[in-house]
Amino acid sequence: MKEKERFVVDGYSFETKAEWDEAKREEESIQYIRAKTNLSDMQTVYKVYCGLVEKKTFITPVGITFLMQLQKDLLRSGKDVGEIPKVPITLPRKRKKSAELFSKEMQEKTQEKNQMLVSYYKGKLRNTRIVIFFLIVVIGAMFLITIFGPNTPFVDAEVKLQNKYAAWEQELRQREEAVEKRERELGISLEGQ
Repeated sequence: MKEKERFVVDGYSFETKAEWDEAKREEESIQYIRAKTNLSDMQTVYKVYCGLVEKKTFITPVGITFLMQLQKDLLRSGKDVGEIPKVPITLPRKRKKSAELFSKEMQEKTQEKNQMLVSYYKGKLRNTRIVIFFLIVVIGAMFLITIFGPNTPFVDAEVKLQNKYAAWEQELRQREEAVEKRERELGISLEGQ
């Protein structure tokens, strides 16, 4: 009983929240019209009534009651019945029980499908995280090997530099030996000078 009382507007009880929301919106529109419109001026009432009927603004019993009230006021003021547009009524279609059961079954199947997708993507996400972690570890290890390994660019440059100096040193020794050999042949001695 309390749940039904939640969906009441202007003495009308609505089955769903969507219907109740629409009725609340219409009630607010009616209050706005009453506040901003001079309802004692029948020309204004006629214009407002025709605009609301033409646009089919009101579809709930709350709005239809307001339109009927305006229609009665117009008839009392002397307007001809033929001049006043009729209030459009859209009757709600009754759903069969089988349609409701089918709808519930579809919701359950959709929910099961969603649960399966959630568990599937959770597994995918977990696997992706594992692969990403493994790749980060591999990349980190590669950086460490590059920086601290024996074949780093720094070590290669150092080895090249050492080889260059060793070659110079060897060349200098050979020249020195050649000069000393030549001095001995010529009999020149640097020690005596």
